[in-house]
Amino acid sequence: MGVFYLRRIYLLHFVLAIALLFTFGGAAQSLAADHQVQGMDSLEEVLRDVQLLHISDPDSQTLIKGAIDGLLKTLNDPYTSYMTPEELRELRNSIDGRYMGIGVQMQPGEIYPKVLNTIENTPASKAGIMPGDRIIKIDGTDISHEPLGKIVERIRGPEETKLTLTIRREGNYDFNVVLTRANISNPTVTGKILDDGIGYIHINMFGDFTGDEFAKTLNDLQGQGAAKLILDLRDNPGGIIHSALSVSSNFIEQGKVVLSTFDRRGNREEYLAEWSSDSIDDMPIVVLVNEYSASAAELVAGALQDYGRATLIGGQTFGKGTVQAVIPLETGGALKITVARYHTPRGRAIDGTGLSPDIQVLTPGLSLAVAYAYLNGNSGNTIIFDGDKNEIMVNGVTIRNERVIQLQGKTYLPLRLLFEFLGYRVDWLPDERAVKAAKFQSEAFFYPGDGYYIVNGQTYPVAAAVLSIEGHLYIQDSLATLFNAGVRHMGSTVIIEKGL
Repeated sequence: MGVFYLRRIYLLHFVLAIALLFTFGGAAQSLAADHQVQGMDSLEEVLRDVQLLHISDPDSQTLIKGAIDGLLKTLNDPYTSYMTPEELRELRNSIDGRYMGIGVQMQPGEIYPKVLNTIENTPASKAGIMPGDRIIKIDGTDISHEPLGKIVERIRGPEETKLTLTIRREGNYDFNVVLTRANISNPTVTGKILDDGIGYIHINMFGDFTGDEFAKTLNDLQGQGAAKLILDLRDNPGGIIHSALSVSSNFIEQGKVVLSTFDRRGNREEYLAEWSSDSIDDMPIVVLVNEYSASAAELVAGALQDYGRATLIGGQTFGKGTVQAVIPLETGGALKITVARYHTPRGRAIDGTGLSPDIQVLTPGLSLAVAYAYLNGNSGNTIIFDGDKNEIMVNGVTIRNERVIQLQGKTYLPLRLLFEFLGYRVDWLPDERAVKAAKFQSEAFFYPGDGYYIVNGQTYPVAAAVLSIEGHLYIQDSLATLFNAGVRHMGSTVIIEKGL
């Protein structure tokens, strides 16, 4: 057998196919024939006999690809896979953020891929495709159990060509979306200045140039007077580990550990902050996260949380704490293989669990408004419920697909949104079939369909029960006054003001 060696390795820290190129020199020892893995001869015999004898007259390349996929499937690792030359080419295109497609980021699922995010002003975003959607068909063909790389290859194609995606969305019937492929140019970092000296930076993934893009955006916002920062990592599937390291280094002292990786033998490698800037050492920071914040996004959020440099607001993160290497093969294509797990600076292993936010906010869109209030000392908190529109305004931030309910002369407000706005953590307790809202020493329990609720151990009867409509819970607006909130009505508009 010939010399076995690694030529070029892409280090991955991504739930999708995004990588960092670095070179690795040297060669491993030759593998002598008498040290072959037991059963290799049997595998060759089976491949030969199937090709020679099976009635379907199978193609040899198909058989070999199937054998490779079967071998890797035994690892029970969704992030280890064989990549065809076409898939490897798509990976390289993705690194640059420029390709022909529809502008959607996905993660593999048990049966169908799940949408993580859509890129602004692309065919996918304009068509209304949303995070959490599952793509179940492409041009009418079911794609269950197809490798993500193959799905990406089918979605991408020449500019101005059309494709039809069948979307499965929770609470809806499956529906078709017709899209026209376009030239996607995807800057990974965008920023703007908000009121009260707050800068806002959104990172949609960690690509080749994210570190430089972030440094420039941060510097521009500081030049516009930003003294506080909201870093939005929601729906960010991850990316290149060194780009995440570069972003973290803006806020962590040079030489401090940002993350540690551990290989299968327990060998530890530390990644240290590369440089620091005195001008932002004391900048208050909020990091927004949700269930689709993964991998390199978790790396940044976890490091800033461990060092007390940022407050995490949102939901539990995805929980991908492994590192992949992509090894190009002499025969074409590549092997993407998990080579290590990573820990946060304090030694937290998040694979399969994710990061817990400091302030849990699960109402879609509300975390930005909560972050804004948090950085302003929780002052000026106001919700405006417009009864004529299917949207709500919180601290000047519009939250769509939320509404008030008018029923039998009473007004009902969305329970989770109201209490998360008031600073409570809201959780569903399945064993008790109740919603718990807790804040410091105060807690309340609400029971959908029942005529009572419990606040700090005291039971209160209510004239109107908690409503459950299409999976969302609503409570009567008059209850808000019990939780230090003022309620005003102006026609069909309800205004809630949080007390001090």
